[in-house]
Amino acid sequence: MNSLVFLSRNNKNLSDRYNRVAEPILVVNFPKDQIGKFVALGGTFQTHQQETERTYRWPDLWVVPDEAVINENETIRIPDRVEKIKPGAEITAVIGEGIYEADEEEAWNAIKGFTISNDVTASGDWPGWSDPDHGMITGVGYKLLPTFSPVLSEYVDRDAETTYDDLDVEIRVDGETTVSGSTEQMAFSIPEMVSFASNICKLHENDLVALGDPGNPTNFLDDADSVTCEIEGIGKLTNPIERV
Repeated sequence: MNSLVFLSRNNKNLSDRYNRVAEPILVVNFPKDQIGKFVALGGTFQTHQQETERTYRWPDLWVVPDEAVINENETIRIPDRVEKIKPGAEITAVIGEGIYEADEEEAWNAIKGFTISNDVTASGDWPGWSDPDHGMITGVGYKLLPTFSPVLSEYVDRDAETTYDDLDVEIRVDGETTVSGSTEQMAFSIPEMVSFASNICKLHENDLVALGDPGNPTNFLDDADSVTCEIEGIGKLTNPIERV
């Protein structure tokens, strides 16, 4: 059975400058062995679209393999053959009931909470894009390496009165802030994105839908020792990094 913990939102904020009115929230333990399917969406933030110089009609979608998933404090292991490794702090929906071909209202009601995932992405010349002009569609393999999808082992219960569209998002690499963004930069709403995912594949209880990240990091993980992804009101995900 999941253990439940009540916390203040202020305990989860990025720093004092981001503190808002403290409200009790429900935090549920959710280790990786409880995760069902892990669906990830890309190109969902306007800032990320600008970074990739692509216009998205809909998000990219892929399914993350089990061996890519680790929890906080577990090590991200980076093979020597890859380079220009970017982190991506993503607000991630935890599905509470099965849905398929759901409309936006049904999709929103099916979300039981939110957690954080880190969309670690390598680039460089290995193994090379099958079509360099096609971008992300053929480059998804760079995201699927073992340990490249850390997920926080807890989620916050969804608040029916909150839209989650104005939360601060921050990444720190070795203590230095490399991304400072907000979920208000999303190009699609959360109900729209989960509805979209449910029209591609059936979603079941405890499945995850990662909803994208602001992009534009100012530093890579190639020579880093640790990375922290933090989202206001949701939590903080920290992982050590090792070259292998």
